[in-house]
Amino acid sequence: MMKRFFLFSVAVLWVVAAQAEPIRTVVTKENRLPRVNEWEASLIFDYIERETQDETAIAPYLRYGLLRDLAAFATVPYRSIEDDLTDNKESGFGDVSLGFEWVVYRNLFGAPWIMPHAEVNLDNGNENKGLGSGSTDYVVGLAAGTTVQRDFHFTVDARYRIVDDQDNIPSIAGSLVWDLDRRLSLISEIEVSREKEDELGLGKDTHPILFWAGMHYRARRDLQFSIHAGTSKNTDIDAMIRARVTKAF
Repeated sequence: MMKRFFLFSVAVLWVVAAQAEPIRTVVTKENRLPRVNEWEASLIFDYIERETQDETAIAPYLRYGLLRDLAAFATVPYRSIEDDLTDNKESGFGDVSLGFEWVVYRNLFGAPWIMPHAEVNLDNGNENKGLGSGSTDYVVGLAAGTTVQRDFHFTVDARYRIVDDQDNIPSIAGSLVWDLDRRLSLISEIEVSREKEDELGLGKDTHPILFWAGMHYRARRDLQFSIHAGTSKNTDIDAMIRARVTKAF
């Protein structure tokens, strides 16, 4: 199942053209918004290998430029989960996400910049099948970044997830994007969050850490994509892969 998803997604990456300047990072936001009245459509492929199960997802992602520095977005993931212990397979739509990004400050040269963002994750995914969280939660965040010597872009992104009937989850992430030239960028990221060991919030605090490394490539003006690989500490995630392609219209 995972191979079929991967082959399909790679094929789409090379067929779909892109004209926008999409976000290049995974766990942080960038101040790269669509222009006013411009739509930005992405196709995101995710693969997560856990200790006892594998998960794949294909998620259409839409952004729309409401104002010069304000954009709204939506994500509709289709997920597939395979349990290694029972060989049970489940698939279906996951939780839909809706949100906005608003650049409230940037200087004349584009950096430094500050961008609040927020989103709501709906509970439409089937919790019993492991496809959804079973509750509607909210995320508020604040990202800030700057550029050094034109080629090095640094971002810090702090977020707070408000979860029904559980302890809320704060997190902070940082990223470095290195533009090797106008076409190729290398990316490294890290995210640290705080969670309880059990759903009732009675266990001790844990600090899941996610590590990502990847690249963003602009083959020509109308074709660009990114691919990332990652791993984690203090979680059951062994490996992660994300591929993304974007088209503006």
